[in-house]
Amino acid sequence: GCHMVHCAYNSLWMGNFIHPDWDMFQSTHPCALFHAASRAISGGPIYISDALGKHDFELLRRLVLPDGSILRCEHYALPTRDCLFVDPLHDGKTMLKIWNLNKYTGVIGAFNCQGGGWCRESRRNKCASQFSHAVSCTTKLSDIEWSAGGSMISVDGVRVFALYLSQSKRLVLSKPSESLDITLEPFQFELVTVSPVKELRSASARGVQFAPIGLVNMLNAGGAIQGVEYGEGRAEIEVRGGGEFKAFASERPRECRIDGRPAAFEYEGLMVVVQVPWPGSSSLSSVVEYLF
Repeated sequence: GCHMVHCAYNSLWMGNFIHPDWDMFQSTHPCALFHAASRAISGGPIYISDALGKHDFELLRRLVLPDGSILRCEHYALPTRDCLFVDPLHDGKTMLKIWNLNKYTGVIGAFNCQGGGWCRESRRNKCASQFSHAVSCTTKLSDIEWSAGGSMISVDGVRVFALYLSQSKRLVLSKPSESLDITLEPFQFELVTVSPVKELRSASARGVQFAPIGLVNMLNAGGAIQGVEYGEGRAEIEVRGGGEFKAFASERPRECRIDGRPAAFEYEGLMVVVQVPWPGSSSLSSVVEYLF
């Protein structure tokens, strides 16, 4: 946990003159998924220090597309403002929260790092068990600095946001003034993809609320969204990568298409799920169309 905390806080300073690098990790380490989640939304390159032949490919496939490219955030990850001047390692109560931006979504990462860190007496990293227990935090939409880095995401006038929690696979609809409580055991995490909800109007039907979430088989799900276009009773999403693509919709679509061809889909719990095939290269995109 201390490695992750150092990367987050160092970025406050180093991000002003370089694009921060969150360093390597081992994919077979007991805390590999914990570290992988932070690297996925760090905005930097992802690389590992595995021994030859000792790799967790199932985990790596959640970070890396088949051609070796990654779904990289547009900005570099930073700790949220309420995490400044507190100790997410040794105060027994603070959750490390970091935020970043994709092209069309924001993302908040919550990490319980309590109990990890450097021991001055033994001069080595050591678990401080007296601090290592479940921790709760509150996340809110203002944790994300939406205007950072010249972002194209407009949240002015947005009345509802769709929040998708990657670990609990849960959808939450939130107004800008509302917050979300998260409780995590030691060295557990949650990634929250935040997508502004758009109302799709049509001449023949009442408005449908819609928000793309992304490829949920990837840790940075929202990084797969490369283009968004809305029309009368329809939404068109340009997707980079392949796998299970989810979107929030207040009503079941009458049809879904992938690259102009009808596609099978599921609709449950206000989520539309389609399987997007890998197009063969990350330079190629698939277009998913929702018709209401």
